[in-house]
Amino acid sequence: RRASSRAAAMRAIEGHALGYAWAFAASLANASQDNLRKLASNRVKQPIEIVALSEVFNVVALACAVGASGKWGKFARYARRGDLVALAAAAGWLKALSAALLQRALRLTPLSLCVPYLAFTPLWLLVISFFLVHETPTLRGVLGVMVITVGAYMLNANSAAPEKLEKSPRLEEGLVRGGGGSSGRVRSARESLESLATPPTNGAGWMSIAFSEAAASSFREERYGVRLGCVGRSVARQVTTLRSNPGSLITLGIAAVYALVADLDKLGKLHSDDLLVFIFLQRCFLLAPPLTYVMVKNPAAFNVFTKTKKVGFALALIGFLDIASMYAFLQSLNYIFTSYAVAAKRTSILASVVGGALFFKEPIARRLPYIFIM
Repeated sequence: RRASSRAAAMRAIEGHALGYAWAFAASLANASQDNLRKLASNRVKQPIEIVALSEVFNVVALACAVGASGKWGKFARYARRGDLVALAAAAGWLKALSAALLQRALRLTPLSLCVPYLAFTPLWLLVISFFLVHETPTLRGVLGVMVITVGAYMLNANSAAPEKLEKSPRLEEGLVRGGGGSSGRVRSARESLESLATPPTNGAGWMSIAFSEAAASSFREERYGVRLGCVGRSVARQVTTLRSNPGSLITLGIAAVYALVADLDKLGKLHSDDLLVFIFLQRCFLLAPPLTYVMVKNPAAFNVFTKTKKVGFALALIGFLDIASMYAFLQSLNYIFTSYAVAAKRTSILASVVGGALFFKEPIARRLPYIFIM
């Protein structure tokens, strides 16, 4: 009996190790994908075009794989099953939405200030998975998820002093037209904000004085610090970061969508007996909305493959890594809970932040301690 118990324990340990190995493989694919998405966001104007162009490669490659393995008949059967079609459509459309939003966020905000908020996905999953797929995590698993989530929170909440917070480059470079007669003048967004701190001369007195963004941030941090101590100051800094970087706020919402998508993926895997065919069915639904938009609004977007070969190669690689990440993630679900797999997968944030520093010259020195916490 003891020998059988030990053998069962060893099988469980090996299963968990294999599950985490698959999850970390998905993490590496995600990290590479994040940096390529950031590169593409600087080259292709519309986020939805990046989603459509990269996903075309996925669907073509998957169609070839399904055909080569002789599974078109199974695909036709899956397409007639209402439960699988509903799961594939819901997950595919949510992925299309979140991918377009992520591209938009990366266009607005530095990579190292966006991706850390994706670490909140496992926290959402602890709740969602309990109801959708009936997973009850252990205390150790909950603590592991919390460590990664807290590390991501601290990564931005304590990144810099209020007056030195990194701003979105799109916000910094934005232009605001002001008065000044027929000639007019162009002021940067920051100059416009700083001018608000100057008292007006219209005789309205101190009641008309508006404070600069830095002053407002300092006031907010001081007020919350008095009430809640260091926790309050940390929350105030987080609020300031989100206000200064709209891409970070978008990514925080994407984290919740990713949590729902992860459970929909697992439900689809449980209801199908062929992973390849289910992935192909889902990616067809994912591709449909962005491809329709591009073909109607800007069919010339496909010229990027002939005009700029490097961008075309990057888009193809984004698609390939997306499929590799999804396959590895779904394989990990054979051995570990969804929230654990996503927590391991979200360690890609570390590589993405470092990639932001190496490839896009983003400052991350202040965040290094919290990267090591994660």
